[in-house]
Amino acid sequence: MLQDKEKGMDEKKRLATNFNAISFDAIFFNISSAFLDPSTVIPSFVSMLTNSPILIGLTTTIRNCGWFLPQLLVAHRVEALPYKKPIVLWAGGSLRVSIGIMALSALLAPRNPDLSLVLFYLFFVILSFSDGITGVPWIDIFAKSIPPERRGRYYSLTQFLGGSLAFGAGFLIKGILDNKDLVFPNNYFIIFMMGFILATASFISFCRVREKISETKPAQENLIEFLCRIPHFLMNDVPLRKLILVNTLVRFFFMPLPFYVIFARENLRLPYDIVGFFVSSQMLGYVLAGVALGRINDHMGSRPVILITGFATALQPVLALTSYWLYLRGYPFILLYTSIFAFIGVTYSGVWVGIFNYLLKIAPEEKRPLYIGLLNTVTAPTTFLPILGGFLINRFNYTFLFVFTFAFVLSGFLISFTMKEP
Repeated sequence: MLQDKEKGMDEKKRLATNFNAISFDAIFFNISSAFLDPSTVIPSFVSMLTNSPILIGLTTTIRNCGWFLPQLLVAHRVEALPYKKPIVLWAGGSLRVSIGIMALSALLAPRNPDLSLVLFYLFFVILSFSDGITGVPWIDIFAKSIPPERRGRYYSLTQFLGGSLAFGAGFLIKGILDNKDLVFPNNYFIIFMMGFILATASFISFCRVREKISETKPAQENLIEFLCRIPHFLMNDVPLRKLILVNTLVRFFFMPLPFYVIFARENLRLPYDIVGFFVSSQMLGYVLAGVALGRINDHMGSRPVILITGFATALQPVLALTSYWLYLRGYPFILLYTSIFAFIGVTYSGVWVGIFNYLLKIAPEEKRPLYIGLLNTVTAPTTFLPILGGFLINRFNYTFLFVFTFAFVLSGFLISFTMKEP
């Protein structure tokens, strides 16, 4: 009896430790992401080194490609492992080192901009793929460590605190870019170093996680057998198939993502330091959506969250076109255009709260790494959409890009109405 009581107390302590460790890992990582945002800060920095829309679009492609592409192979590697934490520590450490070297590479820009750009891209690739390697084991540890009934609280806490501080970070970024004493590239060096420090704090927090051994440990298959199982899951799991389709179509919002900042500067004649406001707007949307969608997920399920996410995503290119129409006619448009980034924040929040929670509900525990890796890897081709976006701008114009994006995202939103709550 006493042993059972002690065991129960130890389990409660483990839950509390893991909840705090994973929460502050996410909070610090969210703040650091504001200083390394691939849709605002990174394209703005790269545009100081090159005028090529293709190269600027490559920033978002690299970030998303690195996240999605490795996950199915990682799922194969970690599926049978009783502990996933060592993989997260190894890849997470590589991610943090890469951020530090990216910051240092920015200092080379005045003397050798080409070398600065090459080094920056090289370690941005390492950062992105390191993040992708951590994805499957991190989500599996999250699912083991935080029970479903506490996940809504987790999302509300991490997105409110992390997002609120990241919202403030946007104003700090604006202040740094607006400071006449901080000339390029020193301003971006400071921004990236802040991202490095905060990402390191998140890593230290994750080190405190006390991972529980996986209860089910399938035998390790060779890669060919593992891949051959995938068509079986896709054919027999209708909810998974539909979720992958909706997730893929909604992620067409990647296509214009790095170009909203460039469009604001070149077509709407907005000032250089407007990037800080865009970051704050995105984080505000992320914060408010995190709190609201977390509660909706707890009380109504994941399906309504996915519907809201699809609607918010479809609005983004519409708002860009409307803002341009207002600009051409001399009407106020800045607040409307800034709201695009708030809805981008809603999308990022909704994907985590809605799509990933839906996935965790339909995935059997022993197949959870496979389901996570499959969802993300099948979606991987969408990471190349910003390159297509750059091509469409060169071949046609921004209007064509925004209309093209809207058509695909709207399709995903409409299909999501056919999904059922698991």
